[in-house]
Amino acid sequence: MSKTVRLVAVLAVLLLALLAAGAALAQDATAPAPDANSGLITALRHLHSLVRWLVVIVTVIVLVRLGLGLAQNAAYDTLTQRLMIAFSGLTTAQWLVGLVFLVVYGATVGFGLRHFWEHAAVMTVAVAISHMHMRFKNAEPRIRYRNSLLIVVVVLALVIAGVALLPQGWRLFPPTA
Repeated sequence: MSKTVRLVAVLAVLLLALLAAGAALAQDATAPAPDANSGLITALRHLHSLVRWLVVIVTVIVLVRLGLGLAQNAAYDTLTQRLMIAFSGLTTAQWLVGLVFLVVYGATVGFGLRHFWEHAAVMTVAVAISHMHMRFKNAEPRIRYRNSLLIVVVVLALVIAGVALLPQGWRLFPPTA
């Protein structure tokens, strides 16, 4: 196992342990959401939800592509590289929309809601890890498939943990009012 993969695994385990310890505390910080009377807040909330579904679709495609490539010992082709770039790009776009939402929402209700900061911190780590696939572009195909798959799985675990930190947890669609 390469040094970088070990480092990612250790960081992921430490972060998940911290999240598990803080999850109960974060659930106590449930503050009612303000009325969605701001058009910008509503638009950002819906955009954040829309980009989420794009990330889900690309993640499923990437997981299938990487799993098949690893199982078939295939060459790491341009399509796989582009899918990984789309994955990291969409996670970054989602993070940016979330960051703008955090600033706008925080300016409206205050920046003291701890669960938003925890969510933002976890997602920042997930976005950083999602770009690590570029580090392995000169590795042999099997190593690239394995490491890319590991990166996607770690990012997926971080996203699940990060969304679980929010008081509303998982919703299919954003609240309308």
